[in-house]
Order: sequence, then C-alpha cells, then structure tokens
Amino acid sequence: MNISELRKRIIREEMEFPKLFAPHETRDYGLLFHNVANPESGDSNHAVIYPERINDLKRVLDDIMGFYEGKGLASRFSIYHPLDGDYFIANAEIFRACGYQFTICPDMRIMLLTEIESPTDVPKRLDIRRVETWNDDIARDVLPCVVYKAHFRQVIKDSLNENSYLFIGYHNDEAVSVLAFHVSPYGVTRFDEIGTAQAHRGKGYAREMNRFAAAFVREHHLPIAYQWPAHQTSEQITAEAGFRVAFTLRSGYATLAE
Repeated sequence: MNISELRKRIIREEMEFPKLFAPHETRDYGLLFHNVANPESGDSNHAVIYPERINDLKRVLDDIMGFYEGKGLASRFSIYHPLDGDYFIANAEIFRACGYQFTICPDMRIMLLTEIESPTDVPKRLDIRRVETWNDDIARDVLPCVVYKAHFRQVIKDSLNENSYLFIGYHNDEAVSVLAFHVSPYGVTRFDEIGTAQAHRGKGYAREMNRFAAAFVREHHLPIAYQWPAHQTSEQITAEAGFRVAFTLRSGYATLAE
C-alpha cells in the first residue's frame, strides 16, 4: 500500500474513530458525536465536517449549534475539519459571524510502524498482560496510569471488543503502565493511549510497553500501525519501537467565541 492510500485511510480513521465509543448522528455534511453522560470528553462531543459536502456553511454552523444546544452541550462541543486547518482560515468571516472562534493546531507528525523489528532494545522488567473484559479490578489498575481518568474509563470500557487491545504492565504486581490500540475498519491500526503512573515515570516503562505493542502488531500480522506523538520525548520512544515519520497533517477546530 502506498503512502497516499495510507494517508487517506488514516485521515478517515481520525475522523471516525469515536464511533467506537460515542453516540453519533449522521448529517449530509458530517458527523455529530455526543455523549451527555461524559460531557468533559472532547472525543465524545464534537462535530466533524466534510467541506466537499457543504454548500451553505452558515446553515451547517447553525444546525450544529442547535443540535448541541438541544443536548445541553452548547458550551462544551467543538467542530473539527478533517485534518485541514486552512478551511477555517478561508472561511474565517463566516465562522466569526456565526459566533465561533477557531484554532489552527501544530502539524501532526504521523509515524508508521515500518521497521521489521524494534531498532532499540530495552530491559524487560514488566509483566505485560492483555485485558479483554472490563471490571472493577481493571479500573483500579488502569486509572492511576492515565491523566484523563473519566475519559479513559469511558472510552476504553466502551470500545473493548475483538478488534481492540488493552495491555497493562505490572512491576512486582503493581500496575505501572498502560497501552491501548485498535484495528480500524479502514485497514490501519491506531495507537490510542499510552500512559505511566506518576510515581513510575522516567523509568523507561513506556518504552517497554511501546516496544512490546509494536512486536505484538508484527507477530499477529495486524494492519500497519500508526501513532502521532504529542512531543519530542514521545516521538523518540515511538521511533525506538520501529515507527518512522511518514507525513504530516494540519488540523484545526472551532468553538463558541467567549
């Protein structure tokens, strides 16, 4: 599969992955994700718009506003354009006239798992176990390892299925790190979450988890995996597991003006 095709599949996955865990409605112009039970989750409460389907942007923006007002989420939702921040710039006057402000995000550096093995070895100190069903014990072990606990509980709990993979790394029977990914219907494997408990950061556990997950993807012949690290340290960890930067994507989002 060439890079152009992979790019298209990854863009579609980034637009639609919340279908795994969030209620949504389809419009002629895009998707409306909503979850009143988890209003703090941006992944669960946002609109995705498809510009090529939009002839009257004001009508679309008014419809989106009315939808989220009806759900009691008017102050919490956002609008994402499918990974092209230029759309907001080109239509700035309409967004502002309809009461929105927008933000252009730094380019996302998409990294693909292209190495046949991890180029950097790391010490094996963790007992890494796969979780296939959610229960109170799993919640107790997982949640200390992530920053956005309510978000993670909702997203991972609701999306666990045969195409989702959740791993917990234990050290001396204490949960210290977590990693989750899923296989997309669009033929790619999306790394969704990696985290380490605050008391155990800086010990290299994230490196070990990432390397383990990359080996799992290879050994089980899963579709090509991708990540977009949030900062330089996570990019280095991702590279050490065998991922390489393949391309970048621009993105942006709009929210109600304050």
